[in-house]
Amino acid sequence: MAKRRRVCAGAALALALACALSGCGGVLGGSVESLLRAPQLSGQTGAVQRALAAAAGGTVTFKYPASGDFLSPFLFGDWDGDGTGEAAALYTTEDTANVCLAILEPDGDGWRVTQAAEGLSGEVESVATAHLQDADSVQMLVGYGSAQGDRYLVVYLYQDETLQTVISQSYADLLLTNITGMSDAQDLILALPGEGENAGIALQLLTNTEDGFRSAQTTQVGQGQITACTALHTGTTAAGTPYVVVDGWAGAAPTSLFSTFVTYNAETGFLNSWLPDGLSDPYTQTLRYDTTLTSRDIDGDGDIDIPVDAGDSGTLEEPLDRSLRFLEWRDYVGRYGGTVTFGVYDSENRFFLPLPRSLRGRVRIRPNMAGNGWLVSQTQGTTYCELRVVDPADFPPDERYQRIANIGSQQLQLRVIAEYSTLTQSAIAGGILLLG
Repeated sequence: MAKRRRVCAGAALALALACALSGCGGVLGGSVESLLRAPQLSGQTGAVQRALAAAAGGTVTFKYPASGDFLSPFLFGDWDGDGTGEAAALYTTEDTANVCLAILEPDGDGWRVTQAAEGLSGEVESVATAHLQDADSVQMLVGYGSAQGDRYLVVYLYQDETLQTVISQSYADLLLTNITGMSDAQDLILALPGEGENAGIALQLLTNTEDGFRSAQTTQVGQGQITACTALHTGTTAAGTPYVVVDGWAGAAPTSLFSTFVTYNAETGFLNSWLPDGLSDPYTQTLRYDTTLTSRDIDGDGDIDIPVDAGDSGTLEEPLDRSLRFLEWRDYVGRYGGTVTFGVYDSENRFFLPLPRSLRGRVRIRPNMAGNGWLVSQTQGTTYCELRVVDPADFPPDERYQRIANIGSQQLQLRVIAEYSTLTQSAIAGGILLLG
């Protein structure tokens, strides 16, 4: 979910929980297991359209999410956990400017509209589904966007043929995880818009508690350092403890990032800042000056790896020194301070090539003859491989080069000249990390 936008604090938000269908009309698409059913592939969608048009008494216009896992206005799932699937729809009518959400129950061979609620803007930015209440029912998370760039999230709960709002909140980013350790439900963490230059980031946790279905606790992190959240990531320690990595701007201008860690305290019910054994000063140890370099699990081990500048780790010949840089990806959480993956990052084409750590300090990277890639070698020594990014229409197949990835309409191709450690054809092809 997720790369990552800046948001301004929103004014107070109001949500009509049950508006007349004559004022609302739109449909949303997906499934309980987050599998999209495109309208043209499902006969059910036509019946949903007819039921909505009949209930609205006029034309409905379906609203498609701009991004996310669901790109259709139709969504199907067991929203109330009763064992019978329902439908949901995002739409507008001639009488409404804001997008509306309708819930429909099966009715014989067709559908029956039970509830409709007006959303917070005229556009749907994203849609997600989650098991926030229990393992059986599914809740809908609809992100609405404004022309000013503000983002608003509404979490909808459907029970006893009644559509309710769990939360209606402006937000910068969200993360679905299981940080509280509950086995039958997910938790939702929201990064809220910044309140000021030194306020840090407010993280709001929504989880089931003994006091009610959902409870929201808010915790400030990174006061005086982070000014806006760019991404949230979830990982798990070797002991099974879940944690969250927060990437945020270091300062008022979006020119640098750093990362901080958060865990859940079961005794207080709040999120807490956390320093893993491998991290003593998050600001200095994770600071980087490329705001596209957000954290991620690069090796699939469950730990979140944070990219940091590797400094003077070799030679980058001109003009490559303007687009390439040496990086380390550090997880900080693993045993003995975590693992480190060293390599070179191509900021123009946005991919990372892991390099053997034995080459650190004595690796030389120089342009290839055609000027469309670069060569990796030892300083004053053997050349190991060439990587190039080309348009396949301009470069006919060449058995010396292996295509290892697509970057837009171009191909990232590899030529191995002399194998060394992990600089083999299979290791490079399997280890290249695309960050676009």
